[in-house]
Order: sequence, then structure tokens, then C-alpha cells
Amino acid sequence: MNDNVKESRKAGRKFLFILIAFFMVFATVDAYFVYKAVSTNTGVVVEHAYEVGLNYNDLLEQARQNDNADQQ
Repeated sequence: MNDNVKESRKAGRKFLFILIAFFMVFATVDAYFVYKAVSTNTGVVVEHAYEVGLNYNDLLEQARQNDNADQQ
């Protein structure tokens, strides 16, 4: 084979390995972020949030009543 063809193949293989390494690093970092997102914060601020939301108007009314009682 010609020296130019050998060098071209070496360059092609080098580029292929660099490309594979880039995507492997990218996939590893993505997997780490997914793991941290799933394992750390559950996102639950209040237990039974739906029921609390349904009773929110009652909670506001109680707060208004408490404020009115405090002002008198």
C-alpha cells in the first residue's frame, strides 16, 4: 500500500476513536446526571398535595379570621 493510504487510514482510525471517546464521555456524564436527579430530590414538598390544594380556600379563610381576631 501507498504511504498516503496508510496515513489516511491511521487518521481515520484516530478520528473514529476520538469520536467514540467523546460520545462515551457524553453518555457517562448524562448517566451521572440522571442518577443524581432520580436519587436525590423526590420533589415532594407536602404530603397529600392534592388534598391540601383542595382545602386551600379554607386555609385562607382561617388565616383571615386569625388576622381579624388579632386586630381586634
